[in-house]
Amino acid sequence: MSTSPPPDAYRGLIRVSCIINSIHDYRQLLTSLLQITKEVLNCDAGSLMLYEETTHDLTWHVALGEKADKLKEMGRLKMGQGVAGWVAEHRKSALVADTAKDERFFRGTDTRTGFHTRSIVCVPLLLDNKLVGVLQALNPHHKKFFDEQDLEVFEAYGAMAATAIEKIRWQETNIQQQKMQQELEIAQEIQSRFLAQNFEQVKHSFQLAFHYQPAFQIGGDFYDVQKTVNGTHAVILGDVTGKGVPAALLMAQILSEFRHLAPRESDPGRILAQMNDSLSARSARGMFATAWCGVAHSLNGSLQTQQASAGHLAPLRRSAHTVESVELPSGFPLGLSPGCEYPSLGLVLQPGELLCVYTDGVTEGRNAQGEEFGTRRLRQLIASLNSDAVSAERAILQSIREFGADTSQRDDVTFLLCGPLLQ
Repeated sequence: MSTSPPPDAYRGLIRVSCIINSIHDYRQLLTSLLQITKEVLNCDAGSLMLYEETTHDLTWHVALGEKADKLKEMGRLKMGQGVAGWVAEHRKSALVADTAKDERFFRGTDTRTGFHTRSIVCVPLLLDNKLVGVLQALNPHHKKFFDEQDLEVFEAYGAMAATAIEKIRWQETNIQQQKMQQELEIAQEIQSRFLAQNFEQVKHSFQLAFHYQPAFQIGGDFYDVQKTVNGTHAVILGDVTGKGVPAALLMAQILSEFRHLAPRESDPGRILAQMNDSLSARSARGMFATAWCGVAHSLNGSLQTQQASAGHLAPLRRSAHTVESVELPSGFPLGLSPGCEYPSLGLVLQPGELLCVYTDGVTEGRNAQGEEFGTRRLRQLIASLNSDAVSAERAILQSIREFGADTSQRDDVTFLLCGPLLQ
């Protein structure tokens, strides 16, 4: 039957409780926890090892006392190896009064560090039966071996240490998530400013309306309009493979290339070809993008266009309340291989007609029953609209949102509508 813990043990528990609420630095917390336990148990050395789920072993994070630096240099301890490994594997405390009489003791550590271990008390750090790590103390002062009273005190410290470690981990994870969220919000704002926001430059030439809604805070779809060398306007819309930050970075690179090339070119095929050569030379991790590019100008009430495609979906043309696909001679997506050609196709949009260019996020959006919005539904919707590009954009957006109202958006949704000026 164990006796009551000494007053120093209680004072130590109070100190541990205080540092749990006052220390927010991970390394400082671990060191303070170990320092208090070492003082209360009045021992030569102590160590705190944390469990690594990915490697299924223990790592020395903090060691105090003689040969502590050499102990930390050992790096890792396998599950089941030595007393600490046994404690971690079985999730049970161990009191080794005499290491010479315990087969669990691993003498390799003493051999490598030059430390002589006589007695060990070791406890698992558990939280909801989940292994956090292992806390151990070596060689008590003023007596030869640790005893049951030492183990009882140590188990109390272990329980509090596990709680403290998990609290700090949670705080650090929360801080990291908040930081990431702030960075994503900044990236979203930068991307939003990077994409074209108004089309004052084309309002006297033709109708143009865009919609862009990323699936996450930042996306890979892109669009833009730029004035060309001969006074026409180049319009681009596309979709980068993947999502998130990598896709957003490639999107920014693509639009930078487009804004550099469009003012010097008037042929959409040449614009795509030069963009492809540049991206192929610098594209990372095999990323690429599909893109549609058109150059347009108004003539006698109609809209004269030249269009080219880099592996993008065929645009839809609404004419006299019928909708047909515009099958363009398509080249490879941008960034896959240099030296590709992108033939352009001339197309005249007459008054009352509209052209719709979109990414697959429009047609592949699903409802709660798992049904896709689909090209057929998009065709029927466009056929029912009037020739006002802005109102048509709003109607398409409303239909997409109503269709997927009970589901989360899985992909970026981007589309444009263009046509001759309203009479």
